[in-house]
Amino acid sequence: MPDGTPLTVVTGDQVFSGNGQTVVGKDFHGFVKVTGNDITFRNCVFRGRATSRNAALLDTEDGSGTIVEDSEFVPSNPSATIDGIWAKNTKIYRSDIHGSVDGVKAFSDTLVQDSYIHDMKRFGSDPNQGGGATHNDGVQSFGDIARVTLRHNTIDMSGLKDANAAYQSSARDSLIEGNFLDGGGCTLNFSHKDAGTSISGIRVVGNRFGRHSFYQCPILLSTKSFLSQNSGNVWKDTGEAIPAPQRHD
Repeated sequence: MPDGTPLTVVTGDQVFSGNGQTVVGKDFHGFVKVTGNDITFRNCVFRGRATSRNAALLDTEDGSGTIVEDSEFVPSNPSATIDGIWAKNTKIYRSDIHGSVDGVKAFSDTLVQDSYIHDMKRFGSDPNQGGGATHNDGVQSFGDIARVTLRHNTIDMSGLKDANAAYQSSARDSLIEGNFLDGGGCTLNFSHKDAGTSISGIRVVGNRFGRHSFYQCPILLSTKSFLSQNSGNVWKDTGEAIPAPQRHD
């Protein structure tokens, strides 16, 4: 968000249902849900509120064609149940996402581009993990999902020693291109288990990797996960090619 952007505080949960709206310069103190089509948020801050239920600062799953530009996502009351964005058929550009459990839960036809996902919040007890610690991901995609694109982002999970991944995915036909990626057990973790079948069509191209993954593992593939392209991926500090993906369930 540009420095000095004037913001209008909006208090309470909001639902945007009118098609074709452009929402500019709002500071949302409450959860925001999109149910309409072709709604754009520009120069906004999303903070949410206190809750014990699962929630995202912005939820676009029931809308279509949502665009987010130059915005910030930071929970005012972080908890083990709050994520940054739940996104479907959504394009996210130049946004700063931090302080939540997961940055983005990316469902089908989601693009995250030129954004900064960092400093996720760990909790020692998470009801979604049977009372164990949170399972933090920069971006996460579940099964029966396709066409997730991560392009030209910094997704840095190195600040959490127990983070799971910069991108944890069961999505098919996805593209991870030109990012800086760091942290997690393995930084990119592709698993077919949530999909219930093999996943393929995954392209990992031209990314730079940090060295802070717990297992020194830039890419992990499960036994039924397949890359259709794996090229130009290097260590950030040396420019040397990263090792071949590890493969196990």
